[in-house]
Amino acid sequence: MTYEELIPKIMEWAHQRKIDQADPRVEFMKLAEEVGELSGAYNKKNHERLVDSIGDLQIALLIFCRLVGVDHKEALTAAYQEIAHRQGETTPDGVFIKQSDIEKEN
Repeated sequence: MTYEELIPKIMEWAHQRKIDQADPRVEFMKLAEEVGELSGAYNKKNHERLVDSIGDLQIALLIFCRLVGVDHKEALTAAYQEIAHRQGETTPDGVFIKQSDIEKEN
């Protein structure tokens, strides 16, 4: 199933359960819950739970976007366009530091 086919199915699932009409704060709390589950799965090196948690987090984010009137694809596209040409350095442990932040330190 493609991404384009999957999104409407997720939204229909949410609609059938009236989640798409809920208070956005409830779905925001669900996002936080899913991040906690993702952290636990990662820390415990449980790959099956990690995959499940990543999927659940994405579904919660898609529903939250719908509830607050944000087009998920537009937001993702805008975020990519913002970082596409960003320069900087990555530390040995994988933290990316933007060039503008490096210049502020000097």
